[in-house]
Amino acid sequence: MNSKIISKELLTKYNNLVKTDSILPIKITNFYMKKVLEEIKNIGIGGPLYRSVLPTVERINTKTSIETRDYVEEEKHMPIDGVDYVIRKYDNRLVFIVTDMCFAHCQYCFRTYNLSRFQKSNLKKNIEIKVKTLKEYLHKCPEITEVILSGGDPLSLGYENLKYILFELKKWQIRIHTRAIVYNPRVFNKNIIKLLKDYNVRLVFHINHPYEICNIIERKINQINKKGIRMYAQFPLLRGINDNSRVIIKLLEKMDELHIRPLSIFIPDPISYSAAYRISYDRIIKIIDEVNWSTSSWINSTRFTMDTTIGKVRRENIINKDGKCITFLREGKTVKYYDLDDGIDFPTDLKILLWKSKSIKNAK
Repeated sequence: MNSKIISKELLTKYNNLVKTDSILPIKITNFYMKKVLEEIKNIGIGGPLYRSVLPTVERINTKTSIETRDYVEEEKHMPIDGVDYVIRKYDNRLVFIVTDMCFAHCQYCFRTYNLSRFQKSNLKKNIEIKVKTLKEYLHKCPEITEVILSGGDPLSLGYENLKYILFELKKWQIRIHTRAIVYNPRVFNKNIIKLLKDYNVRLVFHINHPYEICNIIERKINQINKKGIRMYAQFPLLRGINDNSRVIIKLLEKMDELHIRPLSIFIPDPISYSAAYRISYDRIIKIIDEVNWSTSSWINSTRFTMDTTIGKVRRENIINKDGKCITFLREGKTVKYYDLDDGIDFPTDLKILLWKSKSIKNAK
């Protein structure tokens, strides 16, 4: 990779961590890389799209007191013995990890450790075996009504594999979570769009920043919308990428224009090598309040939430705050979340986050 994009020293350190610390290797589509290069040309390295797919020195070196490989503890929610691609945390739905492959690797990925492990596990068994195993379990659990296809990115499977899965699971509601729309929108060709429509799939996009949505993506989303496919979105709140209420509001407004219904904005998990992307509790609350009290209900109805081993929790689930330790209560169960150490989180300059905006660029 060009040393003007990432230094050789940093690249070497990062690649060594890939081998030793279960970090995903750098992987970027040409489509997304063009946007990163445009950003670099205008503001240099370290902008919001750069940080989404390329490591920084800060990501490698910044640590906080308490971190874990898997905060959500997915292994505790794998109900089938010997099967690591079915995860169930709720009574009426489960996650089916259909692939460990992604179009690109997000630097902030909350499933980094598990995806690294899945690449060495039985997830590589053929899809027919995985689907058969899942269906046998589903038939024993009639209370489950929804299957969430996740990964990796389910759209990376290709048309035939995806068609097979949707046909076999047609008795259940299907939700697909994908970042393909920003990494490789051409994946949504006429055949894939028709397939999603035929099986009444709910499509959940992961879009983190308004600059990820260009004219090409807008046209593709409009094609999907014209077919009546229900589109939703969720994304994490990330330092250096979207840690300002003005960025969040701009993104939510753009989604509304495109008939995408935002569901959740996630607080990043306190996992290893994530401190550079996390935001302090006090600033999280500040951003939430700025979004909630300065926008209309079609914007502020989007939930700020955090995924944990006891399920998703929100601000109103907090029952105690003792220093850096925040305790959440949900359905009689508690979970602890540890805030960042002091001196780590600093707001990102809006001139970096929204560098295309002339009004912000010219502001003193």
